[in-house]
Amino acid sequence: MNTPCNLRANFALIFKHWRLSQHLSQKQIAIELGFGNSTVGAWETGERFPNGFALENIASYTHITPCRLFCNRTARCTPGQCALLNGRT
Repeated sequence: MNTPCNLRANFALIFKHWRLSQHLSQKQIAIELGFGNSTVGAWETGERFPNGFALENIASYTHITPCRLFCNRTARCTPGQCALLNGRT
């Protein structure tokens, strides 16, 4: 399904982009979040997807809202537009 909110693929790209923009290594992120380095690497390749606990920690650590962690839209979603928040994933 090709929607604005392709969760897994978008998360991997957005998370990796954020990490690189902050000049942080996967190891640094893993230590800060309390996960293994291989886990962080797998998140970035889309091989694995973080569970709810990890997603809460990632959102808090990165200061990126959950909707933005999954959505590749360059403009902000208007109310009712985000497939993630409206259950259309």
